[in-house]
Amino acid sequence: MTSPAAPQIWPERGYAWYVNALLTLAYALAILDRVSIALLIEPLERSLHLSDTQFGLLQGMAFSLVYSLLGLPLGMLCDRSRRMPVLVGGLTVWSLATICCSFASSFGELFAARMMVGVGEAALVPVATSLIADYFAPRVRPRAYGVFVLGSSIGTAAAMALSGLFIRWADALIVGLPVLFGTSMPWQIVFVLCGLPGIALALIIVLTVREPTRKGLDTQVTSISLRPIVELFGERPRAYGCFLIGTVLNLVCVYAIVGWFPALFIRAHGWDAARTGYALGAVGFPVSAFAAVNSGWVIAWLLRRGHRDAPVLAAMGAAASMVLFGTAACLVPSGWLALVFYALNALFLNWNISGVYSGVSAITPNRLRGQVMAIHTICSGLIALTAGNFIVGFLSDTIFTGADGIAWALGAMFFGCGLGAALTLAAGRSAFRAAAIANERD
Repeated sequence: MTSPAAPQIWPERGYAWYVNALLTLAYALAILDRVSIALLIEPLERSLHLSDTQFGLLQGMAFSLVYSLLGLPLGMLCDRSRRMPVLVGGLTVWSLATICCSFASSFGELFAARMMVGVGEAALVPVATSLIADYFAPRVRPRAYGVFVLGSSIGTAAAMALSGLFIRWADALIVGLPVLFGTSMPWQIVFVLCGLPGIALALIIVLTVREPTRKGLDTQVTSISLRPIVELFGERPRAYGCFLIGTVLNLVCVYAIVGWFPALFIRAHGWDAARTGYALGAVGFPVSAFAAVNSGWVIAWLLRRGHRDAPVLAAMGAAASMVLFGTAACLVPSGWLALVFYALNALFLNWNISGVYSGVSAITPNRLRGQVMAIHTICSGLIALTAGNFIVGFLSDTIFTGADGIAWALGAMFFGCGLGAALTLAAGRSAFRAAAIANERD
C-alpha cells in the first residue's frame, strides 16, 4: 500500500499525451466501427430485407447486449491486472468483427457480428479511463479526459464522412476491378475499410505503450467481489444514482443522433447517403471536436473556481442543449436549417461524456474506478444505446408512420430525455459535491 505521505511520481508529460493520443484514436475507431452502419441503412434494409425496428436492434441491442454484460467483468479485470493486454485484445476483436459484418447474408448473421463488435469495444472505456487516471495528475486529468472524448467526435464524423467516401470508393472498386469486387455489394466493402485501421493501431500500441504504475491509496486489490462497489453506492446513493441516471438519459439522445440522423436527412429532406455523410461529418467534426477538448478545460476551470460539482454542471449543459437545439434540429422543415441546429447541439454534445469521466474520477477511489466506469457502461449500453436506437425505430414503424415520421420520433426522444436528464442531474448536485469532498479525504 502506498503511504499517504509518499509523493506520486507521474509519467513524463510528453509520453503521457502520446499515449492519450493513441487512446483517443482507439476511441475514434471504436465509434467508427460502431456507428458506420447508420449511413448504410437503405442498402442494408434492401439487401437483407430489414425493417426499421430490426435495424434499430442491429444498431442498439446487438451491440449493447454483450457490450454491457462484459463491461463489469472487464472493469474488474482492469482494476486487478495489467490493462494493456485487455486494451489490445479488445481493439483486435472489434476490428475483426467489423470486417466480418461484410460477410453477413441475413439479419441473424449481422446481429451476431455486431455482438462481437460489442465484445471487443466493452474493454475500451474502463481500461482507457483507468490508464488516463494513472498517466495524469488530478489537476491535468480533466483536460486529458476532454482530449480522449475527442475520439468520439472524430469517430462519429469519420463514420459519416468516411462512410460516404467509402461508398463512392466501393462503387469505383466494383466497376474498376470486377474480378476482385464484382460480386461484392458496396456496403460489404465499407465494413472492411472501416475495420482494417484497428488492426494497425493494435500493433502500434503493442510496440510503443507501457503499463503505468497505479496511483492513489490502497490501489492493490486481489479479491474478486462486488461488495466494495455495493458499499460505495450504499454510502453515496444519491450522488451515484442521480449522476448515472442523468448522464445515461443524455446518452439516449446521443445514440439516437448517431443511429438515426442520417435517416432523418435521407428521408425527411431527400438527401442521398453520400451527401448526408459528407455534410454531417464536415459540420459535426470541427464543432464537436472543439466541444470535446473545450469540455475538459471548462470542467477544469469550474473546479479551480471551487465548483466541486463541475462534471454535473457540464452534463446539465448538454441536457439543455438536447432540449433546445436537438429537438429543433429534428423538426425544422429545411435540411440546411436542420444542419445548423445539429451544429449548435454538437457544441455541447461531448460535455456529457467528459462530465462522466471526470465525475467518476472525482467521487470514486482509484481501486474501484474501472468497475464504476463499467457499471456506467452497462447502464449506457442496456438503456441508452438500446433505447436510443430501438425506440426511434419502433416509433417510426408504429406511430409516426408518415414520410417525416422519423423527424417526430427523434424530436420526441430529444425533448423527453433531455428534460429528464437536466432535472435528475440538478437533483443530485449537492450529493455529488459531498461525495467529491469525501473522496479527496479517502
